[in-house]
Amino acid sequence: GIFFSHPRIMLSLEEKGTLKDLMSEKSPLNIQLEALKCWQEILVAEEVRVESGEAKRQMESNQTITVSKKISGDQDGDASLIGACCIQHSSRLFQMTSSRNAEIREHSLRLIETLRRQGLMNPMELVPHLLALQGDLRQPQIRSLSLKLLNELIEKYPSIVRQFIADGIKQSYMFQHAVNPDEIKVTAVLIRQAANGQAQKECIFKDVFTNAIGSSRTYSKKTLKSLINLFSQEINVKCTGVEKMKENKIPLLSYITEVLASLPFNHLGDVIFTIHTISEKISLETYEVMRKITQFLHLYGLSSTDPDPTTVDTLEKASMNKSPIRTKDCKPMNTKSFDTLKFAELCTKASTLSLLMRLNMFLKEAYKVQDKRLLDYDPSEKERINDRGI
Repeated sequence: GIFFSHPRIMLSLEEKGTLKDLMSEKSPLNIQLEALKCWQEILVAEEVRVESGEAKRQMESNQTITVSKKISGDQDGDASLIGACCIQHSSRLFQMTSSRNAEIREHSLRLIETLRRQGLMNPMELVPHLLALQGDLRQPQIRSLSLKLLNELIEKYPSIVRQFIADGIKQSYMFQHAVNPDEIKVTAVLIRQAANGQAQKECIFKDVFTNAIGSSRTYSKKTLKSLINLFSQEINVKCTGVEKMKENKIPLLSYITEVLASLPFNHLGDVIFTIHTISEKISLETYEVMRKITQFLHLYGLSSTDPDPTTVDTLEKASMNKSPIRTKDCKPMNTKSFDTLKFAELCTKASTLSLLMRLNMFLKEAYKVQDKRLLDYDPSEKERINDRGI
């Protein structure tokens, strides 16, 4: 009530750091929740006051306000002040959208909705967080609200949304891990009941992809390529395996593979483009990765020098045992001299290529893509009419 009557008191509390403390992660959850609700109520009340003309009437009845201030629109001063205080905490507000508490997530998003409507939120900062919330599978109302905001941004700033789709998909993986740490597997697929009563799988980014990309082949290719390029980038992810490893990106890349496999392709050309781009990457990188693995294993006597691919090498023999690591063949891997981190890094690169190969196999089978069509494919070829509406 005090803030409604005297909004400038908020500036004093902001300067003392009180508002920062209220929204801090160390603050009790009920205090954080009330702070979010309070922010939104004040902003909405000021918005209504200004739009209804009440602010203007109050200004005109106040004899202490000069004509110059009346002309400059001083009636918006309080609303601007409140909004300015709020966006000082935008980074914390974005963090709250990934809170494990569903109420905190929902009300932080509702506050963001109000700030965006009032033009106080940067779309480039906002888009990745809204895309991440598409992964809130247990709270459909949060997914719906974030999709609503995304669709509004797509109408006004389509290029910004397209630009951050890849980053948003990465953040959605991080989001699911943060919100549901006990989940065995992060997923990019929803299972809905179709009209015929059968279960139907659907990508969680289906609506975003459809609305942002539409029927544009150009934007579709750019988006698909940005997702495939993630398989070659250095991605820092908190690892759950070897503690000293810098990255453990295979679960994230598995998630991105699932996204690519379940996207709502409406043109066969996009599927063939994806397969073609992946095939190029595999052909360029596979030989080098295999060469490095062979050289590394040779140092420890774990690789065969026999060029015959049918020859069973040391590790293959060990893998036939129930406990390969305990076999005599794998003894060098249990010594202190064995570079575990280097081996894990090489295995990660090989696993990355394996994911891409499996994705290619799935797409070829799911969309009935013939080898001849792939051999004849030219990325610059014109669109074929009979490829539409797959």
